[in-house]
Amino acid sequence: MSAVAFDLDGCLIESRAAILPSVRVALAAHGLPALPDEEIACLIGPPLELGFADLLRGRGADPSMAPSLVEAYRADYRQHMLDRTTLVPGIDVAVRKVAASRGACVVTSKPAPFSIRILEHLGLLDAFAFVEGPSFETGGVESKVETLGRARARVDVDVMVGDRHHDIDAGRAHGLTTVGVLWGMGDRMELADADHLVSTTDELAALLT
Repeated sequence: MSAVAFDLDGCLIESRAAILPSVRVALAAHGLPALPDEEIACLIGPPLELGFADLLRGRGADPSMAPSLVEAYRADYRQHMLDRTTLVPGIDVAVRKVAASRGACVVTSKPAPFSIRILEHLGLLDAFAFVEGPSFETGGVESKVETLGRARARVDVDVMVGDRHHDIDAGRAHGLTTVGVLWGMGDRMELADADHLVSTTDELAALLT
């Protein structure tokens, strides 16, 4: 049976309230200024180390600090991720409908141990056949294309659902049908290459079942 792969941050979970404060903690620990949400929200979704490196370059800082920033971020995020993260409203029902009809998995750039703990805490882990994500060692730099490739080696994934262009790009690289969700971090312009765009979880469930 074919399966649908779901991105995690922004697609299944509301994670700004957990991620952005931990980013600021990491920046402060390295003597960097606190930045407004609109400047650091770009870090939600892609591999974190690459995102930090781009952020540093954009501010004329040394991108080689990125791995250290990731470590500082994770130390704070690990303490607060469960109490600051919630499910996207309505996603529980939508995912369970999809999982019942064709199977579902999670493919995320967040380290798999974090992702599993969060989904278990929020009561949605049981809806998925598995969670595919990078290890802590590679989680800062592994591309979504590579992560999705591992998922496809485990099950016949034919659809990739996400809220950032990284998700759509990875799905297209593997020849999958791609679905962009508009309640996450990416807007219509970022998700323009997706085969389908949906604005609500009800639309998502109707499209995939």
